Amino acid sequence: MSSKIKLKHTWNMIRYNLSFMLFSFYLTVAILFLFTDMWIDLIPRGRGIIGLVLLLFGLFRFYVSYRRYKSKKSRIEAIRHLDKNVQSK
Repeated sequence: MSSKIKLKHTWNMIRYNLSFMLFSFYLTVAILFLFTDMWIDLIPRGRGIIGLVLLLFGLFRFYVSYRRYKSKKSRIEAIRHLDKNVQSK
């Protein structure tokens, strides 16, 4: 018995790692906005708000990606377990 949806564990891990890299990028840019004077000429006011928004957005994206990874991982394990039970019968 095979399902129509094929879930690949390697692609799931790649997407999870890329989301972690994206979170680290958002975190780096947020820290630059919050704690340095790097873009003070370009954006003199509101850098703190921009940094906070970037930080929260990065955290939210990472949380959503982590939940998606855990959900797909459990579905992959369930499908593998089901396939093993069907093949052993």
